[in-house]
Amino acid sequence: MRNYKFIFSLLILSMVVVMSCRDESLYPLPYADKEFAGYLRIIHIRSNILDANNLAASAFEYTLEAVDEKNGDNLDEIEIYVSHRRGTGLTDEVLLTTVSGSVFSAVPQPTISIFKRATITLTATQIQTALATLNTDPDGACPTCSPAGGLVAYPGGALLANDQVIVRWIMKLKDGKKFSVLNPQASVNPAFAKTAEANTTPNITGGQFYSSPFIYTVFVRTLPAVSWVGTYSLTQTSIWSPNHTWNQHAEYPASLNNVLFPNQTVTLATVPGGLSTERQFTVNYRGQNVTMRINMENGTVYVPLQNTGINCATNKALFWTWPPAGNFTVGSIGAVLQAGLPQATTANRGTYTAASDGLTVGNTFTIGLDDDADEYGLRNGYCTWTRRVRLTLVKL
Repeated sequence: MRNYKFIFSLLILSMVVVMSCRDESLYPLPYADKEFAGYLRIIHIRSNILDANNLAASAFEYTLEAVDEKNGDNLDEIEIYVSHRRGTGLTDEVLLTTVSGSVFSAVPQPTISIFKRATITLTATQIQTALATLNTDPDGACPTCSPAGGLVAYPGGALLANDQVIVRWIMKLKDGKKFSVLNPQASVNPAFAKTAEANTTPNITGGQFYSSPFIYTVFVRTLPAVSWVGTYSLTQTSIWSPNHTWNQHAEYPASLNNVLFPNQTVTLATVPGGLSTERQFTVNYRGQNVTMRINMENGTVYVPLQNTGINCATNKALFWTWPPAGNFTVGSIGAVLQAGLPQATTANRGTYTAASDGLTVGNTFTIGLDDDADEYGLRNGYCTWTRRVRLTLVKL
């Protein structure tokens, strides 16, 4: 028996020695001697388009969050490139600007994010100036390219409706690492592929949480000048859960069928110093007056991610964000849902008639928004169930 105890004691002692000498690289948690990467999460996009009717007041503006082991302090700079597509003709890309990591700062409370953020504004004027330098055909005749002929020179002049501006950025860390995606020219002429920069994964670029594509296409559209302003009646016409099918809403809890926006009159106006597509108005929401900002872009009404300024718990605010594309569709059997729910096919996002100026009495548009999201727009519902609200506004 004593021999067994002795052998067991030796076994325990040997395990302690082995564990104390184990290589930390085998551990599942990171250590200070490891190398780390980073990514840039898109938190907010202010506008998806450039207005061909008012390029001087147009810009692509977005907010990035720098995620790395030091909460954003490892970011050295961001290189931003642009290229232009008209029809099938794609130009080479040109460096538009370099953004220093020093402009990233801590997020104002209330928030749960520990990472630093910065808002980057790329004006249409700045973009056109950079694209104008691409005034020569970069690859000449290229019969093997797709489309045949390869890349093209920038056609010159102002941006036109239906043009596309492709914005690509490279994240540079202080240790010299760079992260981005493959440049769009690679799909036209492989000789122009910057494969060394294509070092991200679909989980990072396409994941809902990471939301770090490193590339974004901005469309050029037109908006009638002096449109969709003045007084409108506002009615909350529907409220529902974006996570349920129509038949599940048959048991939609009555406690969630709230009127968050009572019937009221609002005054739409352009945003001082804002983009030509932006409108804002003061609205009574949950019993308080709140400023709502929307973008009216090519027939769709967007509600960019915004903090309502109303706290629903300690250090937790109610956020609005735009719904994904698509419809809420009532079942084909013609069921009638309870009051407050959409009774027919309803666009998740708001809509308006792009050809209208919205100044005639009776002109109507809708706003779709997801209420009580979070500062990432992930529809987690900080204090209630995240609900999709449909508002109808009629010109008075």
